[in-house]
Amino acid sequence: MIPSPLRALIAALALAPALQAQRGTVVVSNMNDATATVIDAATGRVVATLATGEGPHEVTVSRDGRTAAVSNYGLRGKPGNTISIIDVARAEVVRTLTITGHQRPHGMAFLPGDTLLAVTAEASKALLLVDVRDGRVVTTRPTSGRVSHMVSLTADGERAFTGNIADGTLSMLTIRGTDSARVVKVARQPEGLAATPDGRLVFVGSNADSVVLVVDAASGAVVDTLRGFGLPYRMQVTPDGRTVVVTDPMKAQVRAFDVNTRRARWTLDVPADSLVSTAEVPRSPSPEGITTSRDGRHVFVTLQGRNRMIVIDTDNGSIVRWAPTGTWSDGIGFSPIVSKR
Repeated sequence: MIPSPLRALIAALALAPALQAQRGTVVVSNMNDATATVIDAATGRVVATLATGEGPHEVTVSRDGRTAAVSNYGLRGKPGNTISIIDVARAEVVRTLTITGHQRPHGMAFLPGDTLLAVTAEASKALLLVDVRDGRVVTTRPTSGRVSHMVSLTADGERAFTGNIADGTLSMLTIRGTDSARVVKVARQPEGLAATPDGRLVFVGSNADSVVLVVDAASGAVVDTLRGFGLPYRMQVTPDGRTVVVTDPMKAQVRAFDVNTRRARWTLDVPADSLVSTAEVPRSPSPEGITTSRDGRHVFVTLQGRNRMIVIDTDNGSIVRWAPTGTWSDGIGFSPIVSKR
């Protein structure tokens, strides 16, 4: 028989890699509160709640992990035009950028070097390159589509993809080029999308048709269709390009698929207890915003209908941690840096 202290040591060693993978900081936007919740990824402890602009929607984190950006989309009838910049280690808003001449900033992604931020501006039908140091709009790239909502970049930051909700199209742009966006027809109300790191495939969710289309970026052709969704709201491809994970608030599910074969890997039915009165989808915990750890071993998802954030094991789809957020939690970003606050 193995002595109890030795058994405890063996168990601790077995758990160590998982604990190490979760070290870092999660930033969640809370639409109703005009705040961002900063959470210790390893413990679920709320480190800080920070004031943002009105209607904070999406969150992205710089490639070095030091900075998080929150797009302040605004309210109904009151468009926003600011981005809150957060120092992750200090858990503080260090500046607020005003996107002069543009409204409704939404989807965002940092370019290599972490000084430029690609931002969709819905009211301008454009993708902006914004200097995060002073808010200056360096470049405006027309998407040639109405209501360009989300953006996904290739790993090298050379190409961008936006879903244009009002037109049912996908725009493909070269970030630093001057050519017009290449626009292809996809499906009705394409909102959530995610490109593989190499830009070979783009997964596009249709709110109206309840499917995820797989688009070959080179040809612009739809090469596959993933079905069985209620509302494929957000999606994320793991950094290794092997797995795409989709949140579905209508069916209260998070689903994972193999990128290459498109076969289902797992489906997580998110528990529907402790629902809040502000739940967007009645009787659903509403899994919505999504991001992954840098090693792809964990997925982080906001539960708008429970004011919570969950951490999911990417291998098997099990929930390994919960954490509280503010009201109407939406966008989410992960940094490998642990907040010192």
